Amino acid sequence: MQQREATPLPSPFPTATALDKLLTGGLPQGQLVELIGLRSSGRFSTILSSLASATSAGEAAALVDLGDAFDPQLAVTAGVDLERLLWVRPEHLKQTLISAEVLLAGGFPLVVVDLGNPPVPGGRGLEASWLRLAKAAQNHQAVPFVSSPYRVSGTAAAGVVKADRGRALWSGAAPGPRLLVGLSSHLTLQKMRRQQGNRTEVLRLKPPDALIYGTSATSTGGGARP
Repeated sequence: MQQREATPLPSPFPTATALDKLLTGGLPQGQLVELIGLRSSGRFSTILSSLASATSAGEAAALVDLGDAFDPQLAVTAGVDLERLLWVRPEHLKQTLISAEVLLAGGFPLVVVDLGNPPVPGGRGLEASWLRLAKAAQNHQAVPFVSSPYRVSGTAAAGVVKADRGRALWSGAAPGPRLLVGLSSHLTLQKMRRQQGNRTEVLRLKPPDALIYGTSATSTGGGARP
């Protein structure tokens, strides 16, 4: 009997950050990954980097921005191609998950879901909705990348990465002037299917990326509300 060849796994989406080392190349297609961390952990910069990596490579991407922290000017500075980005601004978590599921079904290969700072509006009792989102990712071989201050997706997440609160990196020594040269935090892989957990990588950001490190800038309009 002829042995059936194994189907190769689709290429992951690179984020151009230390997250790629933890996830063996980037965000795995067809699986939900959750990045958790408080403000100033580098979480927001990481999702901007993932959007920049996708759109600069010619892919369309979507941002479902429950945290309302997206600033188009900062996104352009980070390398995001706004012509390839759909920005959705829901009002609560249930609406957020519905929007993300629709976008995955509509053909977006990367859908970033940013839940902002705590507390997450309507963040309880939605386990079935998270499981539907994970199933939609599997069906369409797309990537839902969830950024949250704490765990919200339950068993739906194939991978969970925790970002620790960051610290500033300075050059120079007292009593002379010191210059901010960047910021750093640690990313720890807490869970990933078919991979070993509890591995850590250092996330380092240099200016101008450091300027958007953990920010919650007020949006100025232009996003779509479902």
